[in-house]
Amino acid sequence: GYFGGWSVVAVILALLGAAGGMLVALSIKHGDSILKTLATTGAIIFSASLDHMLLGGPLTSIMCIAGVQVIISICNYTFDASPPEPALKVVTPTNQAADEEMNALKANGKQIS
Repeated sequence: GYFGGWSVVAVILALLGAAGGMLVALSIKHGDSILKTLATTGAIIFSASLDHMLLGGPLTSIMCIAGVQVIISICNYTFDASPPEPALKVVTPTNQAADEEMNALKANGKQIS
């Protein structure tokens, strides 16, 4: 059959890969660029830590310093307490002469851009 030779572990890994792809698609659709960059960097730090703990991979002091910097930047971005920028006000013209001129142009059928 189509799945001939697949073990249970292979099926689970395929499903995890598909779920990871869906999470990436959702983050691209709903996240902003800074948050996506921080998430990618956090994932690299997380996988490097797991590599060191589970597989005995290298974990140098430079990697540790970079990981701390990433964690601090994620916290700074997440817990930002700066006030939001005020909304821009839309000012509508109240000039009677300008309104009359616009109405005259509309009545003559001219295109206003």
